[in-house]
Amino acid sequence: MVSEMSEYVVKVHRKGLIVLPAELRRRYGIKEGSEVILIDEVDRVVLIPRQGLEELYGMAKTYGTVIDDMIRELHGERRDEARS
Repeated sequence: MVSEMSEYVVKVHRKGLIVLPAELRRRYGIKEGSEVILIDEVDRVVLIPRQGLEELYGMAKTYGTVIDDMIRELHGERRDEARS
């Protein structure tokens, strides 16, 4: 798959805010409250949409709550082991 690179010009507001074009928000699933990662590469800034655990579950998405419970239980067991 050949990726096409598009260029967008956005204006930086007084408080450092920028508005992402609607096309990009739709393409990358960025909604109000979404988090993005900014990487400083010395000569440019790269913006990457941060994937939540739900998006990373893939096919197991329907089992998200079960997986969350298992992770919490495992974390609790590890914490208890570390205390003893």
